[in-house]
Amino acid sequence: MTPVEAVTYLFVFVMLSDNQGSYEEKESWRLSISKLFPDNLESRTEIFFNEANLVINKYKREIFLDNICRTINNLLNKEKIEKLGPMLNHLIESDGIIMSSEINATVIIEKKLNIIIRSNKNS
Repeated sequence: MTPVEAVTYLFVFVMLSDNQGSYEEKESWRLSISKLFPDNLESRTEIFFNEANLVINKYKREIFLDNICRTINNLLNKEKIEKLGPMLNHLIESDGIIMSSEINATVIIEKKLNIIIRSNKNS
């Protein structure tokens, strides 16, 4: 798995945690990928996005999230991992609705990646 693919899978996991993906969430993902990996081809990331949507629903979610976080920790440097926090926060806020399932996913991701995604979890 490539770094772009791993990050895409993480973002799609968060998108699907509320059982609905929105245009705004996809655009947030696209912007995050272009910031983290500016040399990446958009057509390639779109393939990863579509694959992630299919794969995530086939596996037990908790195990999948654990594996994807472990992969990210192995593939990305600390600086890029830290950038994921604000990017994931933007993703979950992008559609204007923050679901408890998204919050639950971010709590796990924060622990596994040692980052802060939402600084004000009670709002």
